[in-house]
Amino acid sequence: MPGSAARRAALLVAILLLGVGLVEFPASAQSSDASTVRPTTPVLSARRFPSALVAEADAELSGAIDTYVNKVVGNTCAIVELDGRRIVTRGPETPLVPASTLKMATALAAIDILGADRTLRTRFVSDARVQKGTLDGDLWVVGGGDPILTTKGYVSVFDDPDQVSSEFDRIADAVVDLGITRITGSLIGDDSRYDDVRWIPSWPSRYQTGGTVSPLSALVVNDGNSGYTDSPDKPTTTRKVGDAPLLFVQTLRTVLAQRGVSVDGGSATGTAPPGATELAAVDSLPVVDLVGEMLLNSDNTTAELLTKEMGLETTGRGTTADGLSAIRQSLQRQGVEVSALVMNDGSGLDTGNRANCSVLLELFERLAKMPELLANLPVGGRTGTLRRRMLSTPSMTKVRAKTGTLNGVNALAGIVDTTQGWTLNFTFLHSGNDARTTGVADGFTDRLVSYGTRRPKSSSISPLPPR
Repeated sequence: MPGSAARRAALLVAILLLGVGLVEFPASAQSSDASTVRPTTPVLSARRFPSALVAEADAELSGAIDTYVNKVVGNTCAIVELDGRRIVTRGPETPLVPASTLKMATALAAIDILGADRTLRTRFVSDARVQKGTLDGDLWVVGGGDPILTTKGYVSVFDDPDQVSSEFDRIADAVVDLGITRITGSLIGDDSRYDDVRWIPSWPSRYQTGGTVSPLSALVVNDGNSGYTDSPDKPTTTRKVGDAPLLFVQTLRTVLAQRGVSVDGGSATGTAPPGATELAAVDSLPVVDLVGEMLLNSDNTTAELLTKEMGLETTGRGTTADGLSAIRQSLQRQGVEVSALVMNDGSGLDTGNRANCSVLLELFERLAKMPELLANLPVGGRTGTLRRRMLSTPSMTKVRAKTGTLNGVNALAGIVDTTQGWTLNFTFLHSGNDARTTGVADGFTDRLVSYGTRRPKSSSISPLPPR
C-alpha cells in the first residue's frame, strides 16, 4: 500500500538521521530507568571506525618511506612503530654496521653492571709523609678511569660549549688541600687499573691521529691530547702524544706550579707500591652522568673506558674483551635478544661491528624507559651530535635519537614527535656511499614527522564515552 510504503520510507529516514546523530528519540519514548546507558556516538559516525583512518595513515607513511628508501644508494634497514604496532618494516633482520648506535648497548650494560650512582676515583698515594708542607718522596696518581677530565684550555676548544666535562683543577686542588707546597720526588702516573692496550687492533690507524678516540688509559686528561694547559711546565719538555698517563702527570705538574706547588723530580709512569698510603682522592661524576655524556656527544673514549671498567667489575680484568663479554651477559639478563649483535668494541667505531634494526629498536625502547638516559639523547637542531643537523627541516626539534656516523655509515635510533602529536619509535641504518651522508637519515625522519597529517588524532575519532 502507498501509505505503508511512505511510512516505511519515513521510518528509514528517521533511523538514518538517528544514526548520524541529527535526531534523538523524545524523552517519553526512552526508558524511564535512570541507570540506562545510552551511547553518544552516532551509529554511522567515523568515530566508530578509527582503525580505518589509522590504517590509511599507516599505508601513506609506508609508501612514502618505500619511495624514499628505494632512491637511497646503498643498503638500509628501517622500522617505525606506534604504540608497539609496526607501521614500517624494511629489512629488520638485515645485519649492518651500527656505528655509534651501538653505544646504547654499552649504556644499558653500564647502568646494570656498575650502577647509576657509582663514581670512578682518581687517587693520590705515597710511601712518604707530608711534613711542614713538604712531601719528602714521590707522589703517585692512580687512575680510576674517569674519561672526561679536562683543563680549561681544552674546554675552550670544544665544538659544543655545553659538553659535559670534569674540571682537572679539582685534581690539583686535592694536592693543595693537603697543605703541600713542595714535592721532593717525582710525579708518577699509575694507570694499572686497566690493561695497556691503547688502541683496539682492528681500528683504522686514522683514529689515532684524528681525535676520534683517546688512548685507552685509566689515567687520561684532555682525551690524551697535549698542549691544552695554559703553559708547558718547561719550554724544553716534549710530551708524548698518546702516552696518556705521562701526559696526565705532566699536565698536573703545570697546574700545580700555577698554584705554587713545586716538584723537584721528574714526571714518569709506573705502578704505585702496594703499601703506599692514600693521601687524597677525587671522584668522577656518577656513572649515569658519564653515560649521559657518552650518549649526547657520542663520546668514544667514555664508551671504551666504561667497557673496560665493566670488565674489571665482572672478572677483575680491565680489558676490552672482558668488558664486551660483560655487556653481552648484561643484555641477556635484561631480556635483549643478542644473537644479532657483533661487538668488537664498546663505542661502535669498529667497522666489523654488526646489528640489525630489530635489536637496535629493542635497545632504544629499553633505554627510553630510563628518563635520565632518554633526556640525554640528542635533539635535532638543538643538542649533542644533532646540534648542527636537521636545521631548518621538518625534523628540527621533532627528533630525539642516538646517532651513528662512520665513513659510509649513517644511523639513527629514537623517537619522532609528529606534527599531529603522535610519538613514533624508529630505527634506521644505512651503509653506502650516498652523497647526502648524514642527510640520508635526516631525510628519513623528515617523512616520519608528517605521519597522519591529513588524518585526525585517535583521541578525536575514537568513540565518545556513553552517557
